[in-house]
Amino acid sequence: MPESGQQNLAATLQAIERMYADKLPERLRELGDCLRRCLDEPGVHAHCDQLLEKLHGLSGSAGTFGFSELGLRATELEILLGDFIAGTAAGGKDFLSVAARVKDFVRWAETDPKGDSRVAPPSEAAAAHQDDRMQPIYLVHDNAGMAHDIAVQLQHFGYAVTVVSDLARLEAAIAARAPAAVIMDLGFPAGILAGAAEAARIRQRGGRHFALIFISTRSNFTARLATVRAGADDYFSKPLDIVALVERLDRLLARGEARPLRILLIDENARTASAHAAILRAAGMETRVLDKAGETLQVLVEYRPELILMDLHLSTCGGAELTRLIRQDNLYLDVPIVFLSDEADVDKRLEAIGSGADDFLTMPITPAHLVSALSSRTQRYRELRGLIMRDGLTGLLNHSAVKEHLVREVARARRNGAPLALAMLDLDHFKRVNDLYGHPVGDQVIRAVARLLQQRLRRGDILGRYGGEEFVAIMPATLAATAAAVLDQVRESFSHIRHHSELEDFTATFSVGVAELGADGDADTLLEAADDALYRAKGGGRNRVAT
Repeated sequence: MPESGQQNLAATLQAIERMYADKLPERLRELGDCLRRCLDEPGVHAHCDQLLEKLHGLSGSAGTFGFSELGLRATELEILLGDFIAGTAAGGKDFLSVAARVKDFVRWAETDPKGDSRVAPPSEAAAAHQDDRMQPIYLVHDNAGMAHDIAVQLQHFGYAVTVVSDLARLEAAIAARAPAAVIMDLGFPAGILAGAAEAARIRQRGGRHFALIFISTRSNFTARLATVRAGADDYFSKPLDIVALVERLDRLLARGEARPLRILLIDENARTASAHAAILRAAGMETRVLDKAGETLQVLVEYRPELILMDLHLSTCGGAELTRLIRQDNLYLDVPIVFLSDEADVDKRLEAIGSGADDFLTMPITPAHLVSALSSRTQRYRELRGLIMRDGLTGLLNHSAVKEHLVREVARARRNGAPLALAMLDLDHFKRVNDLYGHPVGDQVIRAVARLLQQRLRRGDILGRYGGEEFVAIMPATLAATAAAVLDQVRESFSHIRHHSELEDFTATFSVGVAELGADGDADTLLEAADDALYRAKGGGRNRVAT
């Protein structure tokens, strides 16, 4: 382009930015008015919807008119408020934490809408309610457009991202607020190794721990070695696989606590059982004590133990007989059974092992020995069970495991008189994705759906890959209307995630059918009802939720 043309284009862009800046104070006042109405009448969702609409307008327009940081932060708040409205926010029903974030945003936008200072520490109220997902990730990138694109993609997966425009600002940003992770692009004018050297210096000087990930157009030995010496946790080559990056972030930040091992104690001696249960609970295990052998099958369905610790001598039947009875059910063939008894007769011990048990522990036993013996067996069972029951591509439960869990959750809902929602999700026009972009890219899309569901649904919800591009979400203690609202938010987020292929970047959508357990329904009728709802969603135009 001739120099005069470049000057005219620059002048035009500056004029557009000035026009947007002139209108910005009015838009911020409207945002503040909506927020006040929400605080005055917190039960009125219409005000929250208006606030969401204002934030959506800012997030959509700001980046277009040269205010990329403003758009980025507005998008972050739009996602946060959307989660609150849907009932999936980390702070639950506490609107004050959301309001604090919006107030901080308005104050910042009034003074620094171009994002020149980049980092604005959150209020104490907001920080108090942030979980590790909302702890910031600093994206160090000198290209505002590319940075905004990556940040928005990460935000759709639930991460809070702050863009740092150059290396000189990174140390100040970290000093102001420690990040959960730093993602650094290595394409700086100072040289490809400058970013790695600066990250290493900051870590050494400040003594702060954070995950460190580098992205680069290069994948040669020299560049990778420099990042390793800088303490990198991972290295991604461009074009960036955003799903792989999210999966790595999840592992590095160790989202969620490990579930306690579940132990079922079958012992008619209340004092002995209580003492052993106390030892296991002190070691972080979850225990249930059963003193009636006749209730074993019912408790197995309800509790789903990962190991059974059993006394050899029971009045209703012998421990060996009860073990054979349990092993008759294929569902419990692989559950470890360990005897704990003071039986001294070797032949009787061998008979007990021969009945299908995995080990025989002799009393008295030290707490350390008991904990070690049970935890190692239970952990191994959990790992092997996970390999058998989970889909290799997504890590979600496979088809048979989903049906098994659904039967149990239906029984539990019936027993407790609680609602139970089931959702079936299906990717729209997925055959077209595979035909146009290839099956490896199709796998990438499937992984993205799985990852988003894992992040956005509750820990107690049960997720599975039901078929090729079909997924199931079992949502205990949830009404169909609530499940539909939550999944609609997930659907909306997924529709904005871009997937990379050699031909082009593209987006994908999915449809959802939601059903609720009826008064006389069972697992099969619930699956059929959810499938019918999914059919209606597909017939209604796709990319929607039907109940």
